[in-house]
Amino acid sequence: MKKNNLLVLLFIFFASSLKAQWLNTPSCSADLYTTMFKAIDTTTRGVADNYLTWENGTTILVKFMPGGSKDLRNKVMATAKTWEQYANIKFKFLPDTASFTNLRVKLGKGEGHNSLVGTQCSSIAQNEQTINFDTLTFSDQDYYRAKLAKKGVELTNWGQIETEMKTDPGRWSVAEIGRVVTHEFGHSLGLLHEQSFPGIIKWNKSDSVYNYYAQTQKWSRWKVDFNVFEANKQTYTNSSAYDPKSIMHYDVKPWQTLDGYTLKASKVLSEGDKSMIAGLYPKDKLKSAFVVPKVTVTKFIKVDVVNNKQKGGLSIYPSFELTTNDKLGQVYFIAQLTDEKGNFFLINREVYNFSGTVATYLEANLKANTKMVYNKTKKNLELFLPFNMIPELQGKKIKVYFSVYQNDIVNDVMFKQLYFSNTNPLSITK
Repeated sequence: MKKNNLLVLLFIFFASSLKAQWLNTPSCSADLYTTMFKAIDTTTRGVADNYLTWENGTTILVKFMPGGSKDLRNKVMATAKTWEQYANIKFKFLPDTASFTNLRVKLGKGEGHNSLVGTQCSSIAQNEQTINFDTLTFSDQDYYRAKLAKKGVELTNWGQIETEMKTDPGRWSVAEIGRVVTHEFGHSLGLLHEQSFPGIIKWNKSDSVYNYYAQTQKWSRWKVDFNVFEANKQTYTNSSAYDPKSIMHYDVKPWQTLDGYTLKASKVLSEGDKSMIAGLYPKDKLKSAFVVPKVTVTKFIKVDVVNNKQKGGLSIYPSFELTTNDKLGQVYFIAQLTDEKGNFFLINREVYNFSGTVATYLEANLKANTKMVYNKTKKNLELFLPFNMIPELQGKKIKVYFSVYQNDIVNDVMFKQLYFSNTNPLSITK
């Protein structure tokens, strides 16, 4: 199990606008189960993660990482702001030199289209992007196909388009940019993929499907299971109806399903998308009607790991601030050990164990509408791991992976990860 498998990266898996289907667009992969909340209405909306939404009325600060032309950046900014028409939320784009932003957009190639979900971007360092766009696939492929045809060349791969763009840049597909950017910024507001709606799509879980994703997307069987076949619980759907027109839906090809079900992904917001985002971020109310117990981690600084010889173990001190909303929840502060590469140490014992890995944790029942400051002016939160519980790791270099989880018993959402961070490698010595 690797650390990067805990990042909630949601990628697009839509059919390309290309007529030639052999040019495979970046696919959508999610590496962490995400959850939703219960509501009482049954309007057509969609799937979202209310535990990772922003506070209603928030101005979300955004900047671009180095790269991308001014023209392309302007198109991305204008498209992202489509959500502002229906939600009480703002995207404020700052200069590249801004020292702090909530979202950071990278325009480049080779990393696919993907975004962290909602407030999980707070877990990412300021020098790392939270949204990727593969700009090669934003190109006007019909234009470049026609240009190559005049040379007597048939378009067969992305490299040909890349070569043409070097001499004839700035030919963008407005429709493709609109589809992809709207989708990914939807994730940044907390929306999930609509095809994860339970009980709708009867996927064909055959070797041919697994092989297809292995060849076109280089996905393992596990990744196909999770990203293609996995369905969310009913409670994650806002008690809404399935919305096949949602901008958050994949393409579905008939050979991928047992009953021949097929769907062409939408390029624009559906009425369900508009209704969902308006419900999460209402313009006529201070708070959403769908608020759930939620804790928010901010101003995370570091995780200090002390070789505590007096106590005979590791004393772990994460420094951060935490706020709660007006609903109560059960919170867990967890420290897991990984090797230098981020692989967790698996164990088979009952103590100092979290999800089958070497870990220590504290449980807290926090008061509503409170703010806590941990380990900044004084040591008031210690996670301790005895050396005698990790004898096989003494002398080895390890990382400490710190995370915050929450239980929402009312909505039957257990061990919901809200925040994560990790240390640099350090050695364990007794």
